[in-house]
Amino acid sequence: MRKMRPFYLLVILALVLAACGGGAAPAEQAAPAQPAQQEAAPAAADAAPAAAADGGLEAPALAEQVAAGALPPLDERLPRDPKVIGPGVLIANEDLPDWQPGQYGGTLNTAHSVADWAPDVFVMLNEPLLQAPGLGVQNIQGNVVRDFEVSDDNTVFTFYLREGMKWSDGEPVTTEDVRFTWENIYQNEKLTPAGIKARFRNGYTPDGDPGELEIIDDYTFRLTFTQPYGGFLRNITIEGWNGYTELINPAHILKQFHPDFTSMDDLQPLLAEANLTEEWWQLFGQKWCQNWNTTADRCIGYPTLNPWISIASTTPGVKIFDRNPYYWKVDTEGKQLPYIDRVVSVQVEDVEMVNQRVLTGDVDFLRESTGLVKVPLYKENEDRAGFNTVLLDMHVDSSNLFINQTFDNPIWQQVSQDIRFRQALSLALDRREMIDSIYYGFASLPLVTIGDELSQRDLEQANSLLDAVGLQERDADGFRLGPDGNPFTILLEHAAHAPDLEPVAQLVSEHLKDVGLNVQVRRIDSQLWGQRSDANEIQATVFWSHDQGWDSGWTGDVIHRAGRLWHIWHNTRGAEGEEPPDWAKRAYELDALRWSSVSGSDEYNQLKEEGYAWSRENLPLITIVEQVKYPMIASKRLRNVPSGGFAIAANFAGEQLWFAE
Repeated sequence: MRKMRPFYLLVILALVLAACGGGAAPAEQAAPAQPAQQEAAPAAADAAPAAAADGGLEAPALAEQVAAGALPPLDERLPRDPKVIGPGVLIANEDLPDWQPGQYGGTLNTAHSVADWAPDVFVMLNEPLLQAPGLGVQNIQGNVVRDFEVSDDNTVFTFYLREGMKWSDGEPVTTEDVRFTWENIYQNEKLTPAGIKARFRNGYTPDGDPGELEIIDDYTFRLTFTQPYGGFLRNITIEGWNGYTELINPAHILKQFHPDFTSMDDLQPLLAEANLTEEWWQLFGQKWCQNWNTTADRCIGYPTLNPWISIASTTPGVKIFDRNPYYWKVDTEGKQLPYIDRVVSVQVEDVEMVNQRVLTGDVDFLRESTGLVKVPLYKENEDRAGFNTVLLDMHVDSSNLFINQTFDNPIWQQVSQDIRFRQALSLALDRREMIDSIYYGFASLPLVTIGDELSQRDLEQANSLLDAVGLQERDADGFRLGPDGNPFTILLEHAAHAPDLEPVAQLVSEHLKDVGLNVQVRRIDSQLWGQRSDANEIQATVFWSHDQGWDSGWTGDVIHRAGRLWHIWHNTRGAEGEEPPDWAKRAYELDALRWSSVSGSDEYNQLKEEGYAWSRENLPLITIVEQVKYPMIASKRLRNVPSGGFAIAANFAGEQLWFAE
């Protein structure tokens, strides 16, 4: 086993002690309430906050604009029932026990390495329709929408907008923005050729019946499905990092570029200016800024509901986001959020240069481009550069061994589809070496999806199982032969999706050679990897899986790589691919049941546990480690920085971060 250098051990000890250090004990928290599952009057508005201790309920710069007559007073900019942010709302109490109302001011600096894409800022700007503490699916509550109700049979969802909420340009947000999105975008064949999105169809399936939208009044709308679809709540809370633009878009802006509201004669000059002819839908696409486009330069000045809005920068590669004067959240003292005035992200050459800016003290917050391998370097430079390295949780299981059981080789299919083969692979892995040498001790055995017995290394049992599946014969080099007497070789292809995947792949190869398996590792281009995977041309790979906070990736999602042709068969309803065995079909049955139940309910949580048990029983993939830590960089002056939970949840709670003087 590899040994860790003394300095690494000191770093780990320091981080562990910091994680276990002092801090106020979290306040006792009431049991989370489940969403209402009956038609009833909407819940009362968020509790009215008390007056701020210092009397200032808005940022000084905004107060100056109000005094100058350039901006309406705060009470005209906030909705009647703003979202109140306090302890336990965005981050669970146990992960942020010392939440405090903040003070205004400051610029939060970060960096990015891809042109026109600042991922840390994107997540910080993202506002989903619903939210749950810690970026989870337990105790889902209103966010952009004030409240919601679910019918007893999980088919009818009623949503209530915040009356008086305004876009960043001061225009009101109403159900007209919802109706326009549904009818004039999703039901327009030019803009949405495939029709209503899968997330708005029964069971989150492309061929499911689409929901039916009903506009009740200016602030109330309803979606009705033909089958139970309680998982819809999860889908509009976190699935796919979606934001409010999935259902709410500024109709007052987009109608200018839509022929249902603007004549083609009036659109022609705009088309000509954009070098288009009759393709009005292309012009619309250029003007429409969806959730994923929030950091793109073309969206500068576009109305938003986010805490900061994109403004023009005079420096190439520098993205600037100023506070939204119409932002609809306040703290417990009634102060309008966000606390921080401005977010600035500087484009640099690559991820290494992003981290270099951390070491020089030019970054106040970074999560996307960090890595455990750099923790010793971070710790060496913390005091000089003025930041803290906060070890939080990764929201996925970072590395898994995927065995494609439908790869086009009859002998491979015969062997890999035998559960004993997959059990042997798991038993041959030395996970403790991987935890120590790759994850610096900040990971755990995969007890949730693999179980204790199969997470331990047992070469004797692994060898016995491999013999039993027909791999008992070996060549002169000690490598196993297949049941047909020919060399049995595994080609493990991976891409540079994350810094830990290559060393994981190499150690997987070394460990499996200890039981006579000839594993050849090859790194390929990320795009090629995706193409080959979709074409059923990848025999084995390492990749992440299992969205830990959102209970996905345990069942049907796994089959995508565990048996590519099985997944195709399911998606095409048997028209293509190969029919999966019963144990794999069970994955899709569990998914359907889970999507039908209300996210976070007792029924949903029970199905989640059944999914874990299914994974342990069938080993559709071989999880390497669970609960990997994720280093996050935060300025020593930043407050309301979580000490636990998912690192990415800190991004989503950017509006409550503030700088101490």
